[in-house]
Amino acid sequence: MKWNDLDNPWQACFELGWESLKKGSVPIGSVITNEKGEIVSKGRNMIYEENADFQAITRHKMSHAEMNAIIQLSEFDHPNIRKYTIYTTTEPCPMCFGTIVMVNIRNLRFAARDRYAGATELNGLSSYIKSKNMSITGPYKGLEDVQIALHTAYEIKRHINSDVLLDTWRVDSPAAVELGTYLAKHDIINKLVERNEKAAAVFDMVSGMLEGKE
Repeated sequence: MKWNDLDNPWQACFELGWESLKKGSVPIGSVITNEKGEIVSKGRNMIYEENADFQAITRHKMSHAEMNAIIQLSEFDHPNIRKYTIYTTTEPCPMCFGTIVMVNIRNLRFAARDRYAGATELNGLSSYIKSKNMSITGPYKGLEDVQIALHTAYEIKRHINSDVLLDTWRVDSPAAVELGTYLAKHDIINKLVERNEKAAAVFDMVSGMLEGKE
C-alpha cells in the first residue's frame, strides 16, 4: 500500500500521528469528517507536550488523539454530528470510545486494533451503546501494520518495559512488531525525525519494508 492510495482522512491521521511522534508523544492521530466527507476537526496525542497553539488537552492522561479531535466540536454548532465519522490510527480506548458515543458521533473507523486497551468490544456488551447503532469499521490491514510498526518503534524507545504491550500487538501483526523493533534498535525513526521527513515518505518506507517481509 502506498501513501497515494490512502483517502484524505487517513493521510491526515497518519500526518498527525507522525507529528506526535516527532514531538515525543504517542504516534496516534485522529480526524472527524462531516456527512460530506470533509474534515472538520483534527486531533493528535499530546500526552508529553506542554502547550498547543489550538484547542487541545496537553500533558495529561486525557491527551488522546480522539479526545483532542472531539473537544474542538460542539453538537450545537454541528447539528448533523450523528452523520459524522471519526477516523483514528488506533482502536480507541474506553475513555475515547465512551466519549465518541456520548458526543453522538455514530461512525468510527480505526486503522489498527489494540488488544491491550482497545474498547470497541463494548459496542456489543453495553445495552446503552447498542441502542446508539454505532457503525464501526476496522482494522484496515495495510494501515494496521504501518501503525503497529511505528508505534512499536516508539514504545521501545520511550518505555523500557513495553513487552506486555508488544505481545498483544504481535498476535495480529507479528511482522509489524518485528519491523518496529528493527526500526528502534537501528535508530531509524530518530534519524527520520532529525531529517524532518514527511509522513508520506515515512509511510511509504515502512509499508515497503513490510511488503518485503511477506
